Amino acid sequence: MEKKARYIGAVRDGWQHTELIYEYRGYTYLVTKDNNGYMGESLRSQHAKEQKSIDERIEAKDKPTPEWTYEGSAQEGFDLFWKEICGE
Repeated sequence: MEKKARYIGAVRDGWQHTELIYEYRGYTYLVTKDNNGYMGESLRSQHAKEQKSIDERIEAKDKPTPEWTYEGSAQEGFDLFWKEICGE
């Protein structure tokens, strides 16, 4: 599978922003080009972040999802908190 992003198109969000649409390894992602002088995150770093996210998603796709356990979960933390508040 190709590891280079392919430009698909652009969508203007008024005069302030342009959303650039790319495809990378079978997934579509957006990067935002600011047209209003705002110096936010660079296009290069947005591309790198999105492509890294896609690479991680592809890697994790073949790994089994661990089974959920109550011990150590957020639900257990909430239950302990609730028992303290309610005095149960």
